[in-house]
Amino acid sequence: MFKENYIINGEIECKTGLHIGGSSDSIDIGGSDNVVIRDSISGLPFIPGSSLKGKLRSLLELYDKQSADSVIKNKGKVATDPDCLSSKLFGISASESGEKYPTRTIVRDSYPTEETLELWESSEEIFKGTELKYENTLNRITSEANPRNIERVPKGSKFNFEIILTVYEHDDESYLDNLLETMKLVEDNYLGGSGSRGFGQINFTNITIAKRSKDYYTTDNKEDIMVESSKTLNEAIDKLNGN
Repeated sequence: MFKENYIINGEIECKTGLHIGGSSDSIDIGGSDNVVIRDSISGLPFIPGSSLKGKLRSLLELYDKQSADSVIKNKGKVATDPDCLSSKLFGISASESGEKYPTRTIVRDSYPTEETLELWESSEEIFKGTELKYENTLNRITSEANPRNIERVPKGSKFNFEIILTVYEHDDESYLDNLLETMKLVEDNYLGGSGSRGFGQINFTNITIAKRSKDYYTTDNKEDIMVESSKTLNEAIDKLNGN
């Protein structure tokens, strides 16, 4: 039975260029054949909730032993043990387990902040929210160069994010801490593609955590602000734990 929701809001700050791949029906002259995903209405880059949620889950599956064992047992696919932490936080689809287990974690799509829109508009090097990163691959035998470019969101861009964690009666009280710790794993890894070549380093900043109990949805009760405008995840975790 439903007990409460935790609403985690803040900003995703790109510490390096970010590439989350999309598709293009045509390639413009001077453009890139390795494009980022864009919002169909505004035409600007965004961070899909599925990309962030998938990264959170995959890192937790490596970090948590029971989740990792379940992935191995499932031949490298997602963890399907309903008792492991990644399954409890992120759910299991019926196609993966034969029986569907609901997710406790909702990750919204993240869109650029107003400050970032102004940054993109003010730079001649940025077109529709992206820059082109030029690279070369070399044939180790012939030394022949194969130049290419990759479209990416520039360093310093910020996106508003929202993550909702649903808690049910008899749930472990540590789930919120587990989720925040998993977000820290993403900060020390990368989001999107080409992470081993320097892309995709991010930080979660300006974090606010609110609790919405049953009364919030049935009466005029306000949400309980547990953490407000914390600059870092560590600061948010310390405030949450009363430090």
